[in-house]
Amino acid sequence: MPSHRTVSLSMGMIGGKMNRKQIVLLSFLSFVGLAMIAGGVAIVFPLGRVGDHIFGSLTLIGLYALGIMLVMTFSHRMPWTRRGCVIACLISLVLFLVGIWFQRSMGWRWENRVFVSGAIALTIGGMFVHRLFIWPIKPRQLSSVVLRWLAILFSFAFAGVLLYGFFAHGFRNWGTLHVRTMGITAVLGAGTTIATIAVAMFGYKPGEDEQGAIGAAMQVSMTCPRCESKIKAKSNQESRCDSCRLKIRVEVEEPRCGCGYLLYQLESDTCPECGKAIAEDDRWIKTQRGVDGRG
Repeated sequence: MPSHRTVSLSMGMIGGKMNRKQIVLLSFLSFVGLAMIAGGVAIVFPLGRVGDHIFGSLTLIGLYALGIMLVMTFSHRMPWTRRGCVIACLISLVLFLVGIWFQRSMGWRWENRVFVSGAIALTIGGMFVHRLFIWPIKPRQLSSVVLRWLAILFSFAFAGVLLYGFFAHGFRNWGTLHVRTMGITAVLGAGTTIATIAVAMFGYKPGEDEQGAIGAAMQVSMTCPRCESKIKAKSNQESRCDSCRLKIRVEVEEPRCGCGYLLYQLESDTCPECGKAIAEDDRWIKTQRGVDGRG
């Protein structure tokens, strides 16, 4: 049964005044729905019943809406990059739609300019997307730092070669050397980008194999504050009392330096890894070991 608060929020989205995020969300979902309808119509009805420009437009809008939704989801910490990405993608979408609907009346020169301009805007948007996923990664080892900067370098090189081709030649007459350079930079950029993300997700992290380190969850024994029953819960996870069903969450956090070094049983006032001063609350003192200093 939904709570009163949940019902109020739902009614606020339906009948009340929606905020900007809700409007954007509903707009994107509407575009995705249009793309789904276009795909269904294309499958059900015979070929030629639905115009290619209609089907292509709805499909394009749906794909762009899905991409922008992903960008909005993972870019809350980089608002300026997000804005640049969304603006570039919307410009490219508008140009592609203009080219699709008015290509017969524009002539081949203007048609080429419109589609080339859309491709340029899309390439710039792709550069922003790459930055959204790579720049927040904070590697701690020298090899990871080098790998991250190589990913940025090769990806920008690929985008530069691609933009030069669009500006200089449009979609035609790309030389063999230009195409090969673009292919090499694309392969190197994709490889280093995937490797950077893989190392960040699965690579070694400082302190993960240090003695005394705890995992994401550990067994915690306690007494239920409501019915005083014995409870064995998992730290950093939601648990319930078996008797009264009280929901309990125990937060456990290790004292660590900003560089990731584990400060467990470390009596020094500075981190031996980076030399940064350790806050007094995170220092290991004798009373924490069960010794009060009285002998």
